Amino acid sequence: MKNRMKRLVAVLVTAAGVLSSASVAKAEDVTGGGASFPVQFLTPAIAEFNKTFSHNLTYTSTGSGTGKRNFKNETFKFAGTDSAVGSADLPSFDWTYIPYVAGAIAVAYRLDELQGATLSLSPQTINGIFGGTIETWDHPSIAADIKANPTWANSKKKSDVRGATALWENVSATSAKITVSMLPSTLKANKGKKIEWIDDTTKKVLKTVTVGSKAEINMTSTIKPKDEFSIKIGGKTVATFKQITVTLPNKPVIVVYRADTSGTTNNFCQYMRGAVNTDWAINDAFQSCVPGGITRFGSRFVGQPQNNNQANYIADTNGAIGYAEVAYVTDPTRAAKGIRGANIRNAAGKYVAPTASGYNSHLAGGTQDARGLITFNWNQSTNTTAYPLGAVTYGLCQTKSDAKNKVVSQFFQWVLTDYGPKNAEALGYTPLLGATAAKGVELAKKCGAS
Repeated sequence: MKNRMKRLVAVLVTAAGVLSSASVAKAEDVTGGGASFPVQFLTPAIAEFNKTFSHNLTYTSTGSGTGKRNFKNETFKFAGTDSAVGSADLPSFDWTYIPYVAGAIAVAYRLDELQGATLSLSPQTINGIFGGTIETWDHPSIAADIKANPTWANSKKKSDVRGATALWENVSATSAKITVSMLPSTLKANKGKKIEWIDDTTKKVLKTVTVGSKAEINMTSTIKPKDEFSIKIGGKTVATFKQITVTLPNKPVIVVYRADTSGTTNNFCQYMRGAVNTDWAINDAFQSCVPGGITRFGSRFVGQPQNNNQANYIADTNGAIGYAEVAYVTDPTRAAKGIRGANIRNAAGKYVAPTASGYNSHLAGGTQDARGLITFNWNQSTNTTAYPLGAVTYGLCQTKSDAKNKVVSQFFQWVLTDYGPKNAEALGYTPLLGATAAKGVELAKKCGAS
């Protein structure tokens, strides 16, 4: 995977082949469903695919567990999952995985008392929160993480550029990194405009970047910790940052977990077990992942089905914390309510924001097997830019030769070679590149081929 960039060009040239196969004999109705993790990506992708290729591909967000079961019993012609298919859900027909996009999983929270500050959390503190031993927000472990990574607050609750967000990361005591992200429509509307990082105290512009084709833009600069800063696009303010002293409230921590069987949960539990605490189990049910179960925590632990409902509950509840694909957290409506994604300390000791570039850095340290499944490496002790929590999401398709399976093949090849590289970052996801994408295309070609 570390060499995947070398193969990116080879992957992209296959796009012409995908497009040339666009005219499947007739329009097909193809039904799929499963993982909610990729829905913010899949919804516009499927709409564009149907418009371009004149098919009626549909996808229902049910959670990975239901998706795998419905694929097995052929209720879904294809399915989506963020976790491997277990023995109980193995289909009797021939099928394949297709890795097609990835994304950071945000540890999402709303805590109004922070006044817009971004939480910094170590793996051990995350273990305490989701394992139930950290019960209130003023716990010494949370306070220690904040002390270890100076806290910057965005006092602008609502961006003047709808669909644009800015995240702050400390690089050192006197330097920082800003990541500006834009939704596809925002990117299109602001192409050619300037993004400015301004020191409001000295009235000096620290960095200027012109909006082009990339929806996620990273800027690093030296800073004066006592100054205040603003991020602007075309003269409109996206965020205003200043370093503040945080007073943590003596408020209960409300843990919001996925109540349904979920690949997002599976990947969160993989991280907890692999990076923090081997007592965690790995499966699609959060209730069974937590060491000792969750019933003893009572009403402090609240279950919600699917990423969308979970993120809504967190956004609507002061004192809540959970986990969801980052696109659900940066959504403008939820962000205006005060939901945020924490910076997580990686194996190199750096607190990193949940960005596409940060997760791509982590993903590059993993390995991929012949089935396309990716194994993560949480011990990248020299990788200072890695955001360590996320998921790769997979399509499941039948290899039997029929018209509908050929449409599924066409869709995933198009996503991997065309739509994903162009749009994933703008939608809050991480596109697969190089060797990883090439493997996805290879597997997608097996759909409907036998």
